[in-house]
Amino acid sequence: MKKTLLITTCFLICASAFCFDWPQSEVTKNSFNSYFGQNRGGILSTSVVFSEPDEVKAAEDGYITAIITENSDDSDFFPSTLGTAVILAHNDDLISVYGNLDAETLTLNNEKEHSIDGGAIIASSGNSGYQENNGNLEFKIIDSKNKAAINPVVLMPRAEEEIPLTLSGIIIVSKNNDYYDINTYKTYYSGLYKVYFKRNPIATPYKTSVSINGIIVDQLSYDMITQENNKLCIIGKKKYTAADIFPNDDLQLLGEAMFTPGRATLGLTISDMLGNVKQLNYNILIK
Repeated sequence: MKKTLLITTCFLICASAFCFDWPQSEVTKNSFNSYFGQNRGGILSTSVVFSEPDEVKAAEDGYITAIITENSDDSDFFPSTLGTAVILAHNDDLISVYGNLDAETLTLNNEKEHSIDGGAIIASSGNSGYQENNGNLEFKIIDSKNKAAINPVVLMPRAEEEIPLTLSGIIIVSKNNDYYDINTYKTYYSGLYKVYFKRNPIATPYKTSVSINGIIVDQLSYDMITQENNKLCIIGKKKYTAADIFPNDDLQLLGEAMFTPGRATLGLTISDMLGNVKQLNYNILIK
C-alpha cells in the first residue's frame, strides 16, 4: 500500500509539467557517470552522478536546510562522501541534495539566507566528495515523509535519448547459491531461483521483469529506493537489498522465480525510462 501511494504521489508531481529542472544546463544521454540504483562500492546509489563539471543550480524553489562543508554525517541517504554539499527542502516533503561541490564557489550562506529560487546558482561542482579528482555533481532527491530516495529522472524533463541497455550474460542462482549459465544449463530442479544479467557499467534499467510462460512473476522498479532495517532496498515482489541486487561487481538482479516441474519459457525483460525494451526468452526443463 505504501509503495502504491508513493508511486502515485511521484507521478502526480511530475505530471504537472515536471516541477523540477535539472541542476546543470544541458542533459543528454552522456551527461551521467552513474545512474540512480547503480552499484557503488556495494551500496545502492541514491544519486545520479554527472559526467562533466559545471555550474550547479537549484532544481526548484526551496528553503536552505543545510550547507555541509566537512565530512560529518554517516547516514545512507546523506553519506559523508558527499563532501561539500547543499541540501534544499521543497514542497511535497521533497529534499534535493547537491554534493561534491567546490566550497570556494558556494553562493549560499544558511545563516543569512533561508530561501532560494529555482535556477539560482548554488556553486560549481568540485572535488570534495566521493569522486576524488573528478569535479562532477552528485545529485539526489529524497522523499522525507516516506523515507525514500526518488529517481531524479522521474521528476525531471526527459532527455531525448538514454544510454542503450544490454541484456546478456544470464545467470540462474539457486537457494544454495549454485550459479548456472543459462546458455549452458537448460534443465533445473524445482525451487526458488534468482535470475541475473550482466551489469551495465553506467546505466541502470528503469524496470526489470521475469516471467514464466508469459506470466510476470517478479518485477523490479528503479523509480525509488526505500530504507528498511537501515538497509537500502529496491522493490519487486519483495524488498531486495544491495547484496541481493548486486551479488558481485558483474551481475545485477532481474528478479526471482519459482521453478515448478514441467517445460517452461523463461522470459526476461529490461526497459529504460523512455520505454525502450530488451527481451530474451529461454526454453527450459524443470524436474
